[in-house]
Amino acid sequence: MDLETFAHRIARTRWRRFAEQLNTIALSVLLGLIVWLIAINQENPILQAKFDERLPVTVRGLADTLQPVQDLSRETVQVTLQAPKSSWDNLDISDFTAYIDLSGLGAGVHDVDVQVDVVDPKVTIIDIQRPELRVQLDEVISKTVPVRVDIMDSTAFGYDWQPPLMDPATVLISGPKTQVDQVSVAKAEVYLRNAKNQVERSQPVIPQNSQGQPVARVTADPAVVRVVVPVEQWPGRKEVAVRVNLVGQPAAGYRLSSVRVNPSTVVLLGSTDVLASVPGFVETEPVTLTDATGEIQRRLQLLIPENATVLEGNTVDMTATITPIEGGTTVRQEPVIQGLGPGLTADVALDRVDVILSGPLPLLESLGPDDIFVILDLTGLLPGNHVVTPRVVVPTGIRAEAVLPETVEVVIQPAADVSPLLPSGQFPTRAVTPAVTPTGSSSVSPTETLTATVPPATPEAPATGATDEP
Repeated sequence: MDLETFAHRIARTRWRRFAEQLNTIALSVLLGLIVWLIAINQENPILQAKFDERLPVTVRGLADTLQPVQDLSRETVQVTLQAPKSSWDNLDISDFTAYIDLSGLGAGVHDVDVQVDVVDPKVTIIDIQRPELRVQLDEVISKTVPVRVDIMDSTAFGYDWQPPLMDPATVLISGPKTQVDQVSVAKAEVYLRNAKNQVERSQPVIPQNSQGQPVARVTADPAVVRVVVPVEQWPGRKEVAVRVNLVGQPAAGYRLSSVRVNPSTVVLLGSTDVLASVPGFVETEPVTLTDATGEIQRRLQLLIPENATVLEGNTVDMTATITPIEGGTTVRQEPVIQGLGPGLTADVALDRVDVILSGPLPLLESLGPDDIFVILDLTGLLPGNHVVTPRVVVPTGIRAEAVLPETVEVVIQPAADVSPLLPSGQFPTRAVTPAVTPTGSSSVSPTETLTATVPPATPEAPATGATDEP
């Protein structure tokens, strides 16, 4: 064997051994990788399953001039996932976004793919239960429909409601054309709840079709309307307040804090002419408070007008509460009209009401004729008969405990020639001087000047220096 042949043989042997070693190394690396993957999979295996919660589907790319006929906000899908166990352990519904893209689609029916995005890149969406949603798109239109008021219950016995008044009388319905075309009326429901007087409500409207069924996927503008339901008493009947005829003052150091009458109103029966002549109240027989120091309970006869009768008996139960106080008195005041609408006149059933006051004797003794106001707020009232609860404005430190009667009947009617109303908060000069009779002896002279400021027609807190007590 020559030298060259020997050298080639040695070279081939070395390359064979190197190749064998390289194969051994590659096999070892592969086996190691397999062992590592097996260990990793045992510790954090790849799992495939359905996600427990259904994903809400949102809408993207919807044109302003189109709107889905169906309610897509209620659509959901369920997905099958593949992810490591560590990712499964941390998955939450907020990690997913399911949506349909309506970009470029016009009116009509479309089958749109549902797409799902997930925050964790290790999570793979294997399957979507509903890969497509059928969506009907319709052009957005508007139309005007009338408002219809449905009275859901009844007035009190002896009263009837009249046709309601609506403001506005029509509303604008907007939405998909298919839905808007079904709407024929906007319904407002009003409950009278045994009302005896005019009922005023702000009610939401419900778009309905001709069969009285609500129509979904549409909006009403305005969504709320103002409804006025006039309520009138049956002919030959008239409900009036009961006013207790109080005589005298309690003993020194005591005051009349309240008077309760049951019932506080009664129904008179009679001819139309007779009832028209009756004011909005009836008085009781006199009740003497002179030197009283405790509660007085009496069953009192009503002084019924001639040719009239009472529906349910002519007696009432009266409870007068007498309590020790630092000072108290009862004054008779003329009611003041406030908030009467233009072109209207108001007739008040009585010219004076009794106001029961309490407070420090010096303040009571310093009361002037214009320190107390009894206000009848007629703001927003329409022509007709109304029963109004008086509102009393008194100076700071004086308390208005009660007003007798508790309500005053006011008749509002149109007037061809009405004198201009004074600005809110101003009233004509009245020659009313409260007859203040302190209920306890005191030689203390008044130490402060009282000022009662009449608030504006809209209910709000009285100005500084006056308190407003119902």
